[in-house]
Order: sequence, then C-alpha cells, then structure tokens
Amino acid sequence: MGSGAEVSRDIDYVEGRALFRLHLWEGSPMKRPKLLLLIAPFFVTLLNDLTRGSVPSRGKAKQLRISVIGPNASRRTLVMVLLLTTIMVALTAVNVTATYTPESPLYFQKSPGVFTHPTVYGTKLGRLTIVADGPIYNPTILISGIDASYNVVMIGPVRWSVENPWNYNFEVNMNVLAVSYPNGLGGPLAIRAIKDKQPLLGAWSNEQVTTSPFYVDIYLVNCNDRGFTTNPHQEANLNTTGVLFKSDSPFTFKYPFNPYYTVGVTDTISQGPYVFPETGNPTQGQFIPIDGVVGQATTPVVDPSGYTTPEDEGDGFWFGDNPPQTVNFLFSFQYDTFTFDITEAYGNDKKIINVAQMNVQNGVSGTTYKQYLTFTDTGSATTFQLKPDGVSGNHIDFNLYFGTSLIPIPYGQAIEWTGLVPNMNYKDLKIGGIQELQVNQCVSGSYKDTITVNITAADN
Repeated sequence: MGSGAEVSRDIDYVEGRALFRLHLWEGSPMKRPKLLLLIAPFFVTLLNDLTRGSVPSRGKAKQLRISVIGPNASRRTLVMVLLLTTIMVALTAVNVTATYTPESPLYFQKSPGVFTHPTVYGTKLGRLTIVADGPIYNPTILISGIDASYNVVMIGPVRWSVENPWNYNFEVNMNVLAVSYPNGLGGPLAIRAIKDKQPLLGAWSNEQVTTSPFYVDIYLVNCNDRGFTTNPHQEANLNTTGVLFKSDSPFTFKYPFNPYYTVGVTDTISQGPYVFPETGNPTQGQFIPIDGVVGQATTPVVDPSGYTTPEDEGDGFWFGDNPPQTVNFLFSFQYDTFTFDITEAYGNDKKIINVAQMNVQNGVSGTTYKQYLTFTDTGSATTFQLKPDGVSGNHIDFNLYFGTSLIPIPYGQAIEWTGLVPNMNYKDLKIGGIQELQVNQCVSGSYKDTITVNITAADN
C-alpha cells in the first residue's frame, strides 16, 4: 500500500439490545500491528460500561484520537486514528403481559406440587404466566394482605404422635411462597416466601429472564423460605415439623385471607425492587398487565369459590380423600293445584290442601338439618285471602297451618322446618280458620289463591 493511502473499516458488536460500531481509519505506513492492541482495552472497557448502564450519554458519538509513533519517529510514520463509537439502543420497552389462573377447588395436601418432603402440607393457589418479546429484568412481586411476619394462620386438627389425642384447635403457621421457573417448567426453581415486595429470583438485582413464557406458581405451605432457596425437597420448618394432620378434616383461616398482588420488572438489569414505590406507578420500571389490569395489588391470589370446607366451618381447605359435598335443599309441593269444599275449613276445622316436600341432597347420615320457609300469596294485603274467580266481590280470609302445628303460619314471616334428614322429607299444608259469616256475605262462585314459599338457608 503506497504512502498516504487510507483504509476504512467497520467493526460491529452486539450486546443485548444495543449495537456498538467501531469505525476505524488507518494511515500508512504501519509496519507493526500494534494499533488494535492499543485500542482493544479501551473498546472492551467501553462496551462493559455501556452494558452495565454506567455511560449516561446514549446515542451520541464518542471520539478518541490516538497517535502511534513508529520506530523512526517521523511525521511520515505518524498514524492518526479516529475512533467513532456509535451506540444505537432500542428505546422501545419490551412488550410483556401476564395471565393468572387460580386453582379451584383448593384442597389441603401432603407434599403439594413441587414440595416433596412428607412433612410439608399446604396447597397450590394459582399460576402466573408471563409472556414477553424480549428479556425482562428483576421480576418483583408486590403483595398486600400478608402481615409483616409472613405468617398465615390456619386452624385444624393435628397431633404430635399417634399416642396423643387430636388437638382440633391447633394453629398452623403457613407462608405464601412464590415458585418461579426462570428457565421454563422442569428447569431449576427459585423459591421465596413473599410479603410487601420481594424479588422472584435469587438476587435483588442483576437478574434477567429470557425464557417466554415465564411461569410463577403461588403456594401456601408450612415452610419458612423467607430468604431464598432452590431446593423444594426440604422438610417443613415452621411449627409443624413432624406433626400428624387429621385426614378428612377441614383446615380454616383464623383471620380473613384475601391477598392481592402485582408483578413489576425494572428498566435496566442493575436496578432492583427499590424502584417500585409503595403507592402509584414506578418511574424506572413497569407493572406487568395481569389479565389486562395494571396497578398496585390488582390481582386476587385466591378464588373464594375454590374453598372446600363446609359453609358452617368458614373459609379454608378440606384435607383428605373424601371431601364433603355441598348439601342442597330442594323444595316443592306435591300438587300444583287443589280443589276443596270451603265448608271443610270452617272455624277450627282444617283441610289438607297440599304436601310440602324437601329433598336434602348430599346430607350426612345421622345428621339433621333445618331450613326457613316464608309463605305469602298473590294479594296486596298482609293476610291470606281467597279471591273470587272471574267476578268481582269480597274476599274470604283464611289461615294456613304447617305440619301438626296448631299455630297459623304468620304471613310473610319465616318459620323453621326442623328435623330434616337426608333424602325426602314431607309435611302437610292445611287451610282453616274460615268464618262462615264472612262466606255468607260473598257472591256464589269459585274462589282461589296462589301460595308462594321462599326458602332460605339456616345455620345447620
């Protein structure tokens, strides 16, 4: 190459979402290939600073002038190098969304899900699925409704050995744990007990997830991994290590359990959960839309319809192979209509006009139940009345009697049907108390009324 010739070339380097371009002009003569050796340390340092976010002026050209003096140290051997580093950073944020699927129904289990040790009890509450079109940094969960000690207290029957009696009011300490799969299902786990705001992965910063979808399961178990662990096979380490839980029993919450949460990601890899404020939206990160909703504590952890304890036991989970079925009460009358001679219900006489039927479904043998019944009719008055059919005229007052009771059914007020047993139950419905004098003042013809019965649940 002759004197004064010039060679120009580009060297491109890609790191994450940034493109670095080194534009190099070389003048002649250059007899020793030392130029790039001099430039390389600076270039590598600059790249490292950029990827760590320590160079603040993104998108601007950096210029460095280097003089290399050859062995003869003359102007003709002077090589001028212009280094232009152009940084082109994708300013568009990663598109990231999520969906949450709560478990339902919820059962208290031994060794639930990924927790394999026989001393661990609890249940999986749901799964968060995060989908992103690029890497996400430092995923952080923000949760409300869990106290500062992490503990969620449940009450149920346990004992310390087979020789001991069951303690039916034992308070079982539980923690809500997030189990993350940063490399996909089947890969290594990241497990952390959560309250307030906690990183989902091992460190509080410099964490990134490149797998999509990124799964996070939420559990309630008797484990205390409030730091961080990757081992789901450890024994329970709260106050129930080694205790025996009574099968076919309910475990209920001592206090209302209704936590809400959201998940955020930071703008850069060097940031951490501190960028997420206690209220409002972050300025150095973003909350992930979960089921289309964005903001603080927007997603409920538990679907209340998933509770499996009987209604009279309170909210909680059933433990055992035979969960109780919901007891249903189906009411009906034996006849749609009934015709009778009005003289059969004069005064103290009573006439059976129908049979009330209550079918108790899924009832427990040996257990009795009750329901409330409220009787009304089609009139506007607050008493039961027969009205003339097809003609105008006076009404006729009457009383209704339920079963063997001699006390009239109060209009619009609930009465108890007690002693209900599983399957079908029957009671007569009677009419009486009609005054002959009032009937004599009415026009001849047919009289009718429609009875309506409203059934409401009782505390059985």
